[in-house]
Amino acid sequence: MKKLRLMVVFLLLAGVAANAGIERSDTKESLRGLSGVYVVSQFIDIQPEGLATNRIEKMVKTMLNGAGVPVDAEPNRANGDPNLSISVDTIKQPQLGVYVFMVEVAVTQDVQLTRRPHSAPVAARTWSKTIQGITTPDRTDVIEEALKQGVNRFIADYRAMNPGTAD
Repeated sequence: MKKLRLMVVFLLLAGVAANAGIERSDTKESLRGLSGVYVVSQFIDIQPEGLATNRIEKMVKTMLNGAGVPVDAEPNRANGDPNLSISVDTIKQPQLGVYVFMVEVAVTQDVQLTRRPHSAPVAARTWSKTIQGITTPDRTDVIEEALKQGVNRFIADYRAMNPGTAD
């Protein structure tokens, strides 16, 4: 049992270290001039009781609208098909009675390779924030808080690149 706990802690720390190395400061530049995002959410593996995809989408859209970030009702091809993807990956560990979770907030949009300027655009992830944690089944609010933290980071980066955004 102790060995399993150590393994879970190690995996979480290794994931945080890997994410810290991948996060680049220039990714927020990809948000400049973005006129809106289409919000998509999904649960991977287990959907914890009390959390629902439509509830998460509604919460994210409310946060975005409140911060002046335009939310598209459908994907907008003329704007590069930008999607704000919300993924909640949760694994239930019954022996310890906990959920190990990873929340990812990411922007995927059409981009073009600079080495092939006349090629067709391809969809690529241009910005992301990943938060990992552990919680108990009765504290799924911890997962929601991680999600809010990721969305707030997106909002801050979006507003930094689009200063005319309303408060």
